[in-house]
Amino acid sequence: MIKQITVAIITPTHDKKSFELGLQLAKKLECPLSIIECFYQKPPTFHFFETKTDKIALQKRKDQIKNELSKWEKIAQKENVPITTKFALTDSIAHWIIDYVIENKVGLLIVDYPKLSMTESTLYDDIINTIHHKAKCHVLTAKQ
Repeated sequence: MIKQITVAIITPTHDKKSFELGLQLAKKLECPLSIIECFYQKPPTFHFFETKTDKIALQKRKDQIKNELSKWEKIAQKENVPITTKFALTDSIAHWIIDYVIENKVGLLIVDYPKLSMTESTLYDDIINTIHHKAKCHVLTAKQ
């Protein structure tokens, strides 16, 4: 039935509930799990070049994500669930995820949706709606 499960982390403030849900489903359905974490490429402080502060902040965010994904890989390996992880720095989270789903023939996409401020929820509602309408797979939104 479902041959590939992907958990997409799209918000900077998330918990690991969507990961745990994906892990349990992958274990039960005996299929591989992939975790993708996406964040927006922040424009440089000065439009023509990145400052040293911009580069440091970006590297800090990348290291934080790599560390988190590494922890999740270890948890999945303990549960004997095949896992792959990937993170993306992109201008369009929704379109990157849709392309990933198509390229990797994902059967079930789980998208995180924690509690957000009104401003943030408007942005992420648009992303999730785009994913729901354009993804060619089952989509499950994991709310907090």
